[in-house]
Amino acid sequence: MRHRLAPAITVYIMSDTILDVVNLKKYFYHSTGLFSSLKKEKSVIPAVDDVSFYLKEKETLGLVGESGCGKTTVGKLILRLIEPTDGKIVFNGMDMRNLRKSELRKVRSQMQMIFQDLDAALNPRMKVKDILKEAITVYEDLDYYTVNKRITELMNQVNLKKSKLGNYPDELSGGEKRRVGIARVLAVKPRLIIADEPTSALDVSIQAQVINLLRDLQEELGLSYLFISHDLRLVELISDKVAVMYMGRIVEMGLSDRIAHKPMHPYTNVLWSSLTEGGEKTISRGLSWQVFDFGQSVTGCRFHPRCEVFKARGNPKECTDPQNEPKLTETGTSHYVACHFPLL
Repeated sequence: MRHRLAPAITVYIMSDTILDVVNLKKYFYHSTGLFSSLKKEKSVIPAVDDVSFYLKEKETLGLVGESGCGKTTVGKLILRLIEPTDGKIVFNGMDMRNLRKSELRKVRSQMQMIFQDLDAALNPRMKVKDILKEAITVYEDLDYYTVNKRITELMNQVNLKKSKLGNYPDELSGGEKRRVGIARVLAVKPRLIIADEPTSALDVSIQAQVINLLRDLQEELGLSYLFISHDLRLVELISDKVAVMYMGRIVEMGLSDRIAHKPMHPYTNVLWSSLTEGGEKTISRGLSWQVFDFGQSVTGCRFHPRCEVFKARGNPKECTDPQNEPKLTETGTSHYVACHFPLL
């Protein structure tokens, strides 16, 4: 069944799509100075601006982009840890924005988040056993035997020795903390996991172990992942498809291999070409990378101030027209790009 990016619908037909994000927006507002504050004038920060994508059962979508592009905000919006300004978040056929607090609490057992900060995710005053016990019993009233059996299962699933159950988080290595965090998420038996930089602050060898663990768990438990990361190599390794964000918008989305090796958006090309030998941040076809002030106002295509394609074409008006911001458009099978002059 072909899936359109942003249909305006009110009735959702169950399929193998577990998550459908439609025209999601989150705007923050702040005063720009003393006089603006007195006049109660506020500027708008479109942290997430009209984002749409879908995720199928047992699939991994990688969400990439520079720091501040809105990746983590998207994850928090999906879980309603922060409230959207507009848009739809449909999980397993349910519109998340229409759920009451009591209903939302039940649904949250099916969708969990692995947070980036290893230490903030675990209570430093609780032993590993108590951390897992708390997670297991948050939605269910279980007896002592069942809880302990489940704790043993979780430790086995994340490949941690039972001897670690008596440790506090600060007595664990970074890799062990991450495994405890994953076990804590698995405790409520979720179907969807939003992994926000799950390998951050870990050594390369430990990163590989965590990625392999996540892949094994996905196969074993039938999990779906939204994998948020700035590490492009890991994203390419674990993801079925990839969405590239820039200044609050998705500028390209498609199958992982296609995004990594034949990108169509100049920004995507910049990101992956930064992985070339020596880490030189140059894009192919002789295009160079430039630093950008994210605080400045941009009209039309948001990437045009940094885009060498724009400059090579003589600064075409299409790219700066405020009424002609490029839309995410299908250019091939399951491939979408938002660019007036995509790379071929």
